[in-house]
Amino acid sequence: MIARRISIPVLLMLVCLLITSSLMAAEVRIYKETVKVPASSDEYVDLQAAKQKAKEQALAHYIKDMYPGQSEKLNLGGNDQYIDDVKVLETSVGGLFSKEMTAVINVVINENAVTGYLKRQGTTTGKNDDRRIFVILIPGKSDSGNAPGILDKIRTEVRKKLTAAEFTIIDDPEHTRKLESLTSRDLEYDKLAANLDGAGEWLILAKVDTKIIKGQHDKTFHTLITGKAVAISSRDLLWEGNIDGEAHGGLEAEALIGLTKSAINGGVRFADDVLHGLQSKSVIGEKRGVRYEVVMKLGGKYALERKVLKILKEDIQGLKSVNQKQRGKGDLVFDVFYAGKISDLVDLLLDQFENDPVLKRLNPQIDGNKVVFR
Repeated sequence: MIARRISIPVLLMLVCLLITSSLMAAEVRIYKETVKVPASSDEYVDLQAAKQKAKEQALAHYIKDMYPGQSEKLNLGGNDQYIDDVKVLETSVGGLFSKEMTAVINVVINENAVTGYLKRQGTTTGKNDDRRIFVILIPGKSDSGNAPGILDKIRTEVRKKLTAAEFTIIDDPEHTRKLESLTSRDLEYDKLAANLDGAGEWLILAKVDTKIIKGQHDKTFHTLITGKAVAISSRDLLWEGNIDGEAHGGLEAEALIGLTKSAINGGVRFADDVLHGLQSKSVIGEKRGVRYEVVMKLGGKYALERKVLKILKEDIQGLKSVNQKQRGKGDLVFDVFYAGKISDLVDLLLDQFENDPVLKRLNPQIDGNKVVFR
């Protein structure tokens, strides 16, 4: 056995590579801010003012970097919930007539908190992580003994098309088998959607039949896809249709090969039509939002109800419209259109209510598309 020694330069290079890769994996967004504040006789107070100003500047720079088209209308202040860490690097005090502290401060942004807040405000629209869509394909009548293979070909085409459009496809066999047991050949999407609230945004449900027609000189292979696409939270039907994937072959053509070709053809057309339905109708839905009912148990207090309505109509950007249904009879009831999940709407309202001594004591209870604050 021949033992080989690793030279010191090589060892150092390996260590540097490991350190670099670990730093890249643990990369965080840090802003180095230089701020100036009036100096007083209390250094601690001055440092706190400098830190606050640094946090405000860092968040403003972060918003400008990450959301450049919207940075002018977004102002997160210097709220601590959006900051992971603040570290003062150096300070100095100068000035002839009025003393001023200059501080260099590192500010670490809590990106998850910022992103969550902006999504609740309706400011940002998620990509793959939020655009979750369930794809459930149910086998129907088949002239081939390979129904799972046919479904896989269709599923592959749907996955390719929707993934390219920045949707996250949920179609793993274990998950879909559980969901398939909840429906039938009649495509009861409403029953399925009720079991998917909060797990995704949309549901594609389809039944797949195959058929072989033998002619005088050839065979025609058909993959018939009867499907629907529905928004889970609102149950809005975004697309519904029948697709016939067709392929031709000679009289000696094998059923498996012919139906595989027709499944691919049908899957392409099915994916195109579903994507068009999602983009044409759900884009409108995203702009307008989903209708939710909000009930607030305020005991008919007019001044408090007026304050709530003012907050909803003037202070919250993420709400598309507020339609008052009942007021002054014990409960304040209104509909809102919000582009997001009802749980995010609740968080958004709680964010706004936390500064009011009465409203912040209310506890929300979610019931379908309705939330009650008690």
